[in-house]
Amino acid sequence: MKNRTTSLPGRPITQTFSSELNTSSDRPLAILSAPGSRGDVNPMLAIGVQLRRRGYDVAISLAQPYAELAEAAGLQPYSLIDRQQFDDMLADPAVWTLLRGMRKVIGGIAAEFLRPHFDLIRSLHRPGRTILVAHPLDFSSRIFRDLDPTTPLVDVHLAPVMLRTPEQPARLTPWRFEPTRHLRTFRLAYWLGDKVILDPLLAGPINRIRREHGLRPVRRIMHRWWLSPDRVLACYPDWFAPSTVGVLPQLRHVGFPLSDGPPRDGGDELADPPTDRPIVFTAGSANWHTHQFFRQACDACVKLGRPGLLLSGDPSCFPSQLPDNVRTSGYMPLGKLLPHCGGIVHHGGIGTTSQALRAGIPQIIRPLAFDQFDNAERVATLGGGVCLQNDRDLAGTLAIVLQDSLLSASLRTLGARFGGPPGPQLAADEIDTVMTSRTVLV
Repeated sequence: MKNRTTSLPGRPITQTFSSELNTSSDRPLAILSAPGSRGDVNPMLAIGVQLRRRGYDVAISLAQPYAELAEAAGLQPYSLIDRQQFDDMLADPAVWTLLRGMRKVIGGIAAEFLRPHFDLIRSLHRPGRTILVAHPLDFSSRIFRDLDPTTPLVDVHLAPVMLRTPEQPARLTPWRFEPTRHLRTFRLAYWLGDKVILDPLLAGPINRIRREHGLRPVRRIMHRWWLSPDRVLACYPDWFAPSTVGVLPQLRHVGFPLSDGPPRDGGDELADPPTDRPIVFTAGSANWHTHQFFRQACDACVKLGRPGLLLSGDPSCFPSQLPDNVRTSGYMPLGKLLPHCGGIVHHGGIGTTSQALRAGIPQIIRPLAFDQFDNAERVATLGGGVCLQNDRDLAGTLAIVLQDSLLSASLRTLGARFGGPPGPQLAADEIDTVMTSRTVLV
């Protein structure tokens, strides 16, 4: 592996890869983006692997801590968010709050990522042989699509919350009254959100690049403009979010990615599955503020007399003293782990949610921010688990959920819905179709 800093137009970026991409190659090129944590990165890596098998060169921009994962998957990583930037973001507890978290992520990662990724696209672009595959926080690819309509763009939406569906709106908050949840106030609420929160964070940086390249400014960035006119991939099944069916003519449901990502340093494989069916507790690989949650998890395991497994990307989050029936671990592949577990208590990230549904185990979701409130409500509606607003009753809720026979029957029904071609394979099929058909809507 070679680490080098390459100067691209605008600002230097860190490039981490084993061999440089040949911009004059006749092979098709897919430029992917994943400016988030491992839950964002794993699905994009899985899609990239499928595209490589179809003969594509694949470049992916992401945060520096995940560059080795991309290289292990055989992709060409470009680290546009350095480790210090990423760590500073995770060290701020405000990231895991409702409104401040949205401002931090959109105003930080999305805005800081914007120009470097746009410059990366320009530097790698192969005229007539390039397709852009964009994470929802990648607005650079959408700008480039307007600049060069012959370069197709495929959006990858990992969770239903990304779409505005008035007939069955997504849940954005834990509030009992949420204006976006009611048909009469739906449009006004989103208009205010665009005007007061989203456009002030995004319109300036986006329109600055657009003006530099002779494009007219845009507003209400996340209303319609940000959606690709070529293809939007819903990386979840239609039964998980029926309200999204038919909401856009270019939308295709490809199913959950269900990807644990490639192993890193040989430490991510599950060599010995647990035999005692522990309860798993996790708040996500990127959440560094889980001390209190893990203490309450330990207390719940002691009260119930059940084994527990605490998962965190930061070992300092674990209690210094653990009861005998509780153990800890760093990242573990949930697809391999959860079928051997008795249940899971987690934050409601879409990757963890989908893996728990496939494993058929009860889940208690304690949402904090982002798409988590909506994912939790969908799981509860489907009969896959419950949403917990207060950790103080964790032990009591666990006791009820673990003994609920109706929930067990519902979980078996949900588990039977999984099958067929993997989501990343179907996503790559759609991307290849867009690329080869060249049906670009100007």
